[in-house]
Amino acid sequence: MRIITSMLCICLTFSGAIFAATDSKKVLISQVIEHPALNATTQGIIDGLAGNGYKQGENLELRVESAQGNSALAAQIANKFVHQKPDIVVGVGTVSAQSFVKFAITGKVKLVFSSVTDPRAANLTRANDSAMPNITGVSNFVELKPQLELFMILQPQLRRLGILYNPGEINSASIVQQLEDVCKEYQITLVKQSVMRVNEIPQAATKLADNCDAIFISNDNTVLGALQSVIKAANNKNIPVYVSDTDAVALGSLAAFGPNQYKIGLQTGRMIAQILDGKDINQVPVEFPEQNDLYINLDAAQALQIQVQPVVLKAATKVIASNKS
Repeated sequence: MRIITSMLCICLTFSGAIFAATDSKKVLISQVIEHPALNATTQGIIDGLAGNGYKQGENLELRVESAQGNSALAAQIANKFVHQKPDIVVGVGTVSAQSFVKFAITGKVKLVFSSVTDPRAANLTRANDSAMPNITGVSNFVELKPQLELFMILQPQLRRLGILYNPGEINSASIVQQLEDVCKEYQITLVKQSVMRVNEIPQAATKLADNCDAIFISNDNTVLGALQSVIKAANNKNIPVYVSDTDAVALGSLAAFGPNQYKIGLQTGRMIAQILDGKDINQVPVEFPEQNDLYINLDAAQALQIQVQPVVLKAATKVIASNKS
């Protein structure tokens, strides 16, 4: 009798384990590189999932891996993740998202992307911006004209705007192409400086700073991974660095007009939860930022002797100042 009871206990425990494993959802996140903006996005995804009923260790198996800015490593992570049969894979950043596309369109996995600036250029959406099969997500795109207008308010004498970017990132190549046209409208010369790897950035930033009035970094993950090197080079020439990522302003950039990357993550987390709840991914449209924020770094402005007008301060979502109470 004792043996039978023990066997029943083992069977019940085993059955419970099967039930728990079946009931739990698996979400695997590939982040293209680690820097404050994308780290905030990933944390937003985790918090967004938790806020919608999916918590690690309870009913969710969640893992995050970084591709360290390497497209080959992103492809390896994607291949590994797909073979682990997840409910959803998440690509944070363009390169990581792109690494899953072939698996998604062939029905091997469901892909949700996050913090991708140009989903169309990255082949994550069709030409009319409708989603590809088994793919949806949240873009962090922000219009370029309002950003350029902000720069001109802060620097009325701005004539040469430098941009540092990795042409291997589709999102960056697309932004540069669009920015060339926008700069022409405002009679500003766009000075381009390309880099392929993080270790090239200090020298490239120094060269760029010698030839422009300000440097702009627009959602380029390679460059954001070494933003402090860019800020140092710009400070040496007494010119500002503008960014599209609000999270990067506290690091020493002068200003940003763009989405809050943590909130992008929250949006993405809510979207993933909908799909885990049973909604067809092909019925979940691609989303864009729900709002854009204006961040100003008064410490950077003071160091550069740039006067920030009251109208800008009044419009700012956040003002960073060491002497602010």
